[in-house]
Amino acid sequence: MKRKKYLLVLISSVLSLGFLFGCNGVDEDEPDPTEEPSEEQNNENNQ
Repeated sequence: MKRKKYLLVLISSVLSLGFLFGCNGVDEDEPDPTEEPSEEQNNENNQ
């Protein structure tokens, strides 16, 4: 019975850590493709 509890805790921990670190896959330096370009970028392209 103890073995099942340890296994359950281990699996739960791995899944929880996977959710915490796996959801942070977005690079903040890359622009979001759904956002409209800022005015500054538009001005640079028009010159």
